[in-house]
Amino acid sequence: MTASSSPSSPSSPAPRHAPALDIEAFPSDSSLMLTLLVATVLTQDLFFALWMATLQAPVAELCMGSSLNCPRDPSAMVSGTINYLLMLLTPGLVIGLHTSRRRQRRSTPLAETPFRGVAEAVESLVREARLSREPTVMVDPRLASGAYVTGQRGRPLLMLGPELLVLREQSDHGRRIFESVVRHELAHLRTGDLQAYNVLTVFRPSNLFAGAFIAFAMTLDVLNRNSTPAAMVVALARVVLLTLLGELIVRAYLRIREHHADVHAGTTDPEGLLAALGALGAEADGGDGAGAARLRSWLRHHPMGTDRLGVARTPGRVLASSPGRVFLGATVAGVLLPTLQDMLLRFYGPRDNFFTPTLCGLLVGVGLTLFVGFTLWRHQWYAGGPARLGRSALTGVIVAAGVVTGSWLALYTRVSGYGLSGIPLAASFLAALAAAAVLLCGWLTLVGAQWFRGDPQAHRMPRFLKLAVLPACLLGGWLTAGIWTWGVVLQGVLTGCSTEGYACRTDSPELDVARGVTGFFGPGPVLVTVVLIALAVPLVARFTAPVTEGRSRAGRPPWRSP
Repeated sequence: MTASSSPSSPSSPAPRHAPALDIEAFPSDSSLMLTLLVATVLTQDLFFALWMATLQAPVAELCMGSSLNCPRDPSAMVSGTINYLLMLLTPGLVIGLHTSRRRQRRSTPLAETPFRGVAEAVESLVREARLSREPTVMVDPRLASGAYVTGQRGRPLLMLGPELLVLREQSDHGRRIFESVVRHELAHLRTGDLQAYNVLTVFRPSNLFAGAFIAFAMTLDVLNRNSTPAAMVVALARVVLLTLLGELIVRAYLRIREHHADVHAGTTDPEGLLAALGALGAEADGGDGAGAARLRSWLRHHPMGTDRLGVARTPGRVLASSPGRVFLGATVAGVLLPTLQDMLLRFYGPRDNFFTPTLCGLLVGVGLTLFVGFTLWRHQWYAGGPARLGRSALTGVIVAAGVVTGSWLALYTRVSGYGLSGIPLAASFLAALAAAAVLLCGWLTLVGAQWFRGDPQAHRMPRFLKLAVLPACLLGGWLTAGIWTWGVVLQGVLTGCSTEGYACRTDSPELDVARGVTGFFGPGPVLVTVVLIALAVPLVARFTAPVTEGRSRAGRPPWRSP
């Protein structure tokens, strides 16, 4: 965090803190984004590791057809995958250790500097923060008026710039700015951000190294197969965009953590926080056009000044859902669907037409449902008003668009057996996917709204989650499994029917595939269970929610929340 000596605007409203909602049972947006990052980077790393292990592992049994489609020796696959995975993760670990040591070498302990009074003030703020491990305070001459935390969990370091230390001695206004900046950094330590930053230090370089290795390997593969230049451009574009996806998630996570640290720092001295953010100077950083400012905000590690001031004045905004983060989560789910299927096929080879896509759909669908459910429920309690079906419908459309986009970014090779291909772009399938996503989001919103009627302060969140999470996982998992299986089979049929020399067995492949998949998933206990869940859970939530006296209405965030 960088301090500013600009005073807060006289007309700026004082920070308005959101009501004390007991929503700690919900995973925070930052933890969800960190999970997305780990899933995205490991998916890309595992793809490369499995690809290289497949090329080197011996064939386990006699197999007709292409050698790459034959089952491989499991022990060779596992050992080769681990070796290549370590190769991709090691550079990040080395870079992180080197960066940490370089920062420590160029800094000086605060106790060895002339700032005696500042040292006592920092010690007082550290005691106020009640940290499990007190950090070692260092002065980094390159920071100027900035500050940050680094180090390991057992030995945290608080780095301060010399201009920030001088600012405290100038006036009472400067002292409040200094204390807010230090409280902001100590909030990172109190909430465990240092451990997450160490994870980012390993995974961010791994994401870039994996992208570079995959781009090089795919280029050689395309050249060896004498493919067209267009095929090479498409393959490289997927690698670049998938690497960019991981970087966007990293930056979104870092911005969320900055907002949370601002909220913690503002609980003691709200006006000091506004002064530290520099209200007058921060208002100007979005004046070059809303579109350009919004695009720039997506690419920043730290949130823009206007966004930070908005959260500082209305801290409840950090609880609101963001369409951009929903799209990132759905895109990661779209990447995981074909990639997980390709990994399974590499280990045990092709089986039947339904088992593998059904398994992948269930696993990814459960995670996607939880991500969307926690996002909608958290926003429901923050908004403090009646459920808005228009917002849930928009969320469903965003989820469907993200899944389609992610499926075309995935670096898989044989979901349908005909090479690189994503979810089919047939109009009927896309309409069904969007309808399923909208219905799922609407159902999740309805369940949350029914519980909110009796528990607006979220005092019984564990009880609500016990009621809602398991049925949501079953409903979303089976819905995703059916849609994904339908898409895989349909894509294979459409690709085959469009291939020259292939005799298509049907004149209406979309309708025939839909009938086949519906016949597989429709009858039996699965359909009955899904219907019962969809009807019963909202009613149970309505009549079992505890009744509280008052309701809260926090300020509603703008649609483009940070």
